Amino acid sequence: MDTIQLSIEELIFSFYSEGLYEQGISLKETYFPALQDTELKLMLEFAARSLLAKDMAEEVNNQYKLKKEYTSFIHILNSAEKTVKASRFNQELEGEESISFHFKEGAIFLHKLLHDHQVHSISMYPEKQVTSSLLEFLNFNSTCKQSEVIFKLTNEEFEELLEDMSHSNPISEADIQKWEGRIQHSLALIFLEDISIRKGKMDSLLSLKYDTNNNPELIDLYFVIPGQSESWLIKRDQSLDLNILRLNETSINDLLLNSNVFSV
Repeated sequence: MDTIQLSIEELIFSFYSEGLYEQGISLKETYFPALQDTELKLMLEFAARSLLAKDMAEEVNNQYKLKKEYTSFIHILNSAEKTVKASRFNQELEGEESISFHFKEGAIFLHKLLHDHQVHSISMYPEKQVTSSLLEFLNFNSTCKQSEVIFKLTNEEFEELLEDMSHSNPISEADIQKWEGRIQHSLALIFLEDISIRKGKMDSLLSLKYDTNNNPELIDLYFVIPGQSESWLIKRDQSLDLNILRLNETSINDLLLNSNVFSV
């Protein structure tokens, strides 16, 4: 099976089944903080029966265990080598959803949450589809083939821009004049209108690696603004200033290559 879908209760059982008690307890405390030990035991029994019905569990030495062919789907959530996570706002800009690609020993798994975060979907994923899936998730809209920097903003200017755009839909004439004067590029107005429509809120692409203690370490963080005719990519340079580019397949591949999740 290339994809499994687990309820929160089934995922907690799966963590416990694989000896990943810390992860199981963490999930339990997040979703069921008031659950007592006797109630937890009963919940795990129900989850085991549910997995038995899916033919995903079996009885071993008088205990129910997750079948071996599904254990890699669980362990990848705990011990990936690297992760690339994409997050986007919904159309009302009031909530976020995300997908994560986990990489380990040449294998790739896609992890996403369904049905108001109540179901975890985990899939083995082909490398060649990762870039296109990320672009699709981020509502990619561009015909640009090159990924050169269009313009730059200092960190202070960028924070000021987001503040102006957070209450500027439609964008005011004063803000147009202010920021076109600073950006001084033919695409400035299109960019300003796109970020104004989103009230300064941005989607994101995050890449992480993990140390020997399985603690996450940031590799890179990109911001993404889906626009009406372009999709914009914003990333920091070595001086922490912001580079604004048009998002395309090349820029996503650059992120993946810089994260060393793909071979060059």
